[in-house]
Amino acid sequence: MNLIVCKDYEEMSRRAAELAAACIQADPTGLVSFPGGDTPLGMVHAFADLVNAGKVDISGAHYVSLDEWVGLSGLDEGSCGRFNRTELLGRLQKRFAGVHLIDGAAADIEAERAALDSYIAQYGPLTVSVLGIGMNGHLGFNEDGVDLDLNAHIIPLSETTKQVMHKYFGEKFHPEYGISQGIRQIMAAKTVILIANGSHKAEILRRALCGEVSNRVPASVLQKHPNCYVVADEAAAAKL
Repeated sequence: MNLIVCKDYEEMSRRAAELAAACIQADPTGLVSFPGGDTPLGMVHAFADLVNAGKVDISGAHYVSLDEWVGLSGLDEGSCGRFNRTELLGRLQKRFAGVHLIDGAAADIEAERAALDSYIAQYGPLTVSVLGIGMNGHLGFNEDGVDLDLNAHIIPLSETTKQVMHKYFGEKFHPEYGISQGIRQIMAAKTVILIANGSHKAEILRRALCGEVSNRVPASVLQKHPNCYVVADEAAAAKL
């Protein structure tokens, strides 16, 4: 595991974007996955800037979203699909060869889960998987207690995640389930980049990187990944 401690959020975002771009440069026809949310916002903007400056060619690569709230479409406020469309794809002056975004509002959510599996099977394994870490150590919606051997799956949201989701939805929406790439698919990625910022992530990052490997802290499984980078600002890395 490679630890990169950055001065602040901006440096963390830039370094993670540069690492992701380097992975694509090494595998131009690979499969790429980024998370949504507050932590990766700066990273996806920095990545789009690299693409638009001609520093990385994504024209042969495919993109797949990491997860989605069940019940939300890609047009809904707070959805991961909307994040991808607005903060990443909409900023790119050049396009990926193909894109698969999870539709959490699909009438047949099991078919949507199967479609996610199929896309990763067709274009994967992942060349690079960028991930955030939840307050309970989740990766995507691989919540605490998840089966680490799963591919794409639909999972009940943990109480911790339900508490955090209020910053996205307030009282407007109360999702009970998430749909997510599985730990098996994440661990099959050639490179994993875990990003974390802020003092509120310091304890869970310590548990993930220094504690026992267990599904109680899903991110701890990354200790076993052969090519994992952890990019954190000083506040998040304070307990390492």
